[in-house]
Amino acid sequence: MNQVGDRALFHKRQCSRRLALQAMYQWHLTDEDAKTLVIQYQEDEYWPKSDPAYFSELVLGSIKQSDVIDENINGVSEYSVDKIDPIELAALRVATYELINCVQIPEKVITSEAIRLCKKFGSDEGFKLVNVVLDKLMKKFDRKLMLQQS
Repeated sequence: MNQVGDRALFHKRQCSRRLALQAMYQWHLTDEDAKTLVIQYQEDEYWPKSDPAYFSELVLGSIKQSDVIDENINGVSEYSVDKIDPIELAALRVATYELINCVQIPEKVITSEAIRLCKKFGSDEGFKLVNVVLDKLMKKFDRKLMLQQS
């Protein structure tokens, strides 16, 4: 893919992550059905700018794997998931899903996107927890091996 195509895909994925963060926040608070959430976000102003398939993968996958994702977060965080602010938790769940399942996406991109979203929507210092947890998760997962196996 050329540089213009790469930038366009990157921007679409940024918008998809933004919507996924919001959907995961909503899911955390309401326990709403994952497919219903995906349908609801098709009305969002960012939907046309997003990659709908990637958004759906992030939301459906994060919810489906939430027990495993939360176990991994609990395993490296000094705070359990029930003590983490819902915005930071939503960012961690989406980013952890990407770390585990989207091995073609560089770790730096996943981390920087999660931090960017936390700075925009989360508490003043919440991005620091997200950064520390994701750093520990990256050390835990052998993504190079995961990439070879995919």
